[in-house]
Amino acid sequence: MRTPKQSGRRHSQRGIAMAISLFALTAFILVVASSMLVGSADIRATRDYRRTAQVHFVAESGILHAIQVANQAAGIGVENFQNDVVNNWNTSWAPSTKTFTALPGFTYSVLALPNDANSGYFRATAFGPESATNTVVASVARSIIPANAPGALHLANASNTNCTFTGNGFSISGNDENYSDGSPGPGAAVPGLSTLNNTNAQEAINSLNLQEKHDVTGLGFSSDPLIPSVRTSPGAPSADQIDAMVADLLTDPTVVTQAGGTVNNSSSLQGWQCKNGDHAAIPEITHFTGDTTFRANGNISGEGILIVDGNLTLQGTIDFKGLIIVRGTTNVTSDTDVTGNASIWGSLWTTDINMVVGGSAFIQYSTQALALANQVGQGRALPSKLVVNWIVDCAAVPAGTNNCGT
Repeated sequence: MRTPKQSGRRHSQRGIAMAISLFALTAFILVVASSMLVGSADIRATRDYRRTAQVHFVAESGILHAIQVANQAAGIGVENFQNDVVNNWNTSWAPSTKTFTALPGFTYSVLALPNDANSGYFRATAFGPESATNTVVASVARSIIPANAPGALHLANASNTNCTFTGNGFSISGNDENYSDGSPGPGAAVPGLSTLNNTNAQEAINSLNLQEKHDVTGLGFSSDPLIPSVRTSPGAPSADQIDAMVADLLTDPTVVTQAGGTVNNSSSLQGWQCKNGDHAAIPEITHFTGDTTFRANGNISGEGILIVDGNLTLQGTIDFKGLIIVRGTTNVTSDTDVTGNASIWGSLWTTDINMVVGGSAFIQYSTQALALANQVGQGRALPSKLVVNWIVDCAAVPAGTNNCGT
């Protein structure tokens, strides 16, 4: 039996458990709310960091895309950054804003900014979700390594060609070889004979007899079954592209210009090795303004870049190292008075070829010889690919510096 005193004591403690429970619940709610607040801040910070890293990655990818576009648009390589890249950028880089497909919600745009003929800048700006943005600038320059030639002998004619090969005293090889000692060069093999289209490739193959097919080697050559190295080269320079390249080359103040005609020795050619060997050849651009015949009883030796506006006829003993551009037909012929060896190291670009060989003749692809051609002028005469010198995040440098804009 409970006493009144006991009953009164329990009445005075009524509700204390509820108060403790409410206090504990409130404390728990505060702890949970604080944890959620801290957690959401961490998530937001992590997301912001991820967005910042992603948008920077997209901007850098835009730089790489721009370099790829510039190199492809130039075709045979960049000859002049201002002329080939900056002046044509609105056309090459269309549309101006591109979608980054690897990350949904991200886009980017790139501007080409000039510096000089050999270098410039790409400024890429990327945009992402939640107003994320980043701008990077890359300094780019033409490589000192020239682009690969399309072939040892390149027929830069979109119209039908009419190749002629007579005799097997010739060799056309797209296998890289050093002229200094005949050792293999570091470059990948190119076609012995390259064309702009398959029709001309087939015409060249059909112009070779069974024995002559053995004499055209390089990329794709096979002796069994017999397949000569004659191929269509994607991106090979057309006549129009070569004309544009020549126009750039001829702006060099060191170009040696000669009238067309017959050249019997090197004494009249500045920079070429004299017939009697009084001085050695030096790399330069030699420009003949009309049909030209090299008819040498002795040695004619030159190096660098030889440009002929018209037809070029080679007779006798001639040696050239570098790039020969013939805006006409190249004739390698025999002569009743002059029979010798015509040697071309590097690459020969022409609209057509006529080889009636009495002595011997060879056209040998050589990156070592093309390096001589690249030495003329400012040391970057030949078309080459763009390479990155440096890249900077505009968020990490003072505004207005490093071509980051204002």
